[in-house]
Amino acid sequence: LRVRVSPVTSDMAPFNEHKAMPLEDWSSLSVFEKNFYLEHPAVTARSDADVLAFRAAREIAVTGHDVPKPITTFEEAAFPDYVLGELTKAGFAAPTPIQAQGWPMALQGRDVIAVAETGSGKTLA
Repeated sequence: LRVRVSPVTSDMAPFNEHKAMPLEDWSSLSVFEKNFYLEHPAVTARSDADVLAFRAAREIAVTGHDVPKPITTFEEAAFPDYVLGELTKAGFAAPTPIQAQGWPMALQGRDVIAVAETGSGKTLA
């Protein structure tokens, strides 16, 4: 294998110069919050005891502050009708545990670390 490298010539000089990037002033930008979650009235009405029982029955463990209550139906996620239609068409009857707890957190723009079995719905969550 033979490789020929052309020497750097003076007409290539502009490509070899290092120029400092201009500093941007981001202070005038408005704050963008990634909170797209609207808690369904049924979720709001769910008692703490009901939430704990739901999580225990599905082996859901959560840590952190202000963890939202899980949803129990797709309708409680406040997805648009076309999304609900696709979920129904795909044969899903109810959210899996990872979806039930993960969707409210993700829609709030929260950082989520989730561990669940293969086939549990993590990708859809």
